[in-house]
Amino acid sequence: MRGETIICLHGASPSSAEFVDLLARLEPAHSPLAFDRPGHARSGGLDALPSVARMSEFTRAFCAELGIERCVLLGASMGGCIALETAAAAPGLVRALVLVASRARFHARAELLERLRLVTEGKARREFDRSGYSPAATPDVMRRGFMEELKTDPRVLYGNMRALDGWNREDELARVSCPTLVVVGEDDSEDVRAQSDLLASRIPRAREVVIPKCGHRVALEQPEALAEAVLGFLSELAR
Repeated sequence: MRGETIICLHGASPSSAEFVDLLARLEPAHSPLAFDRPGHARSGGLDALPSVARMSEFTRAFCAELGIERCVLLGASMGGCIALETAAAAPGLVRALVLVASRARFHARAELLERLRLVTEGKARREFDRSGYSPAATPDVMRRGFMEELKTDPRVLYGNMRALDGWNREDELARVSCPTLVVVGEDDSEDVRAQSDLLASRIPRAREVVIPKCGHRVALEQPEALAEAVLGFLSELAR
């Protein structure tokens, strides 16, 4: 394989398709891979994995199936939580982390869970949430994001939010020993930006990159800037 093996972990509502543009920019120098977790897009089933720990186990099983013994984990949003969980559970597997628009803890608002539950029961309409995008995001980018999210059944998104609710690894960040790149969009929510700052300050070998004109969907909104940050980080690993 070329360069580093990079496993890309998608968020709660999209699928591996959110990384298409990023993968194309990483492939000339490295060996990036992305997969759909159960219930997302091309992976069958309607039930999400029930916990972040189980999602981490699934990620490790995926690597084992492919014979991957050492890799860089790149996680977007919820994918970053899974990457953190995996680095804690299997430090020998994780050479480095890239945490994109992610966090060390999550509390799902009761009104969010209730709205998602009503959608799963057909009692509320599924709506496109523009709040996760930068004001600079083009209509085409937002359309692509919405079309990808439609490929994931709302029951899976509801399950993901329940799995994330109450997840907290803030007290364990100091024990993350691998090099870590924290990436966040300047137009992401105040909470995600604060959580990104916390990740960068508490993980001993972490540094942070803020991407201008970018919201929460970094790989979709600004794939070139994200690729530039990741490639620069990986070049430092090789020294």
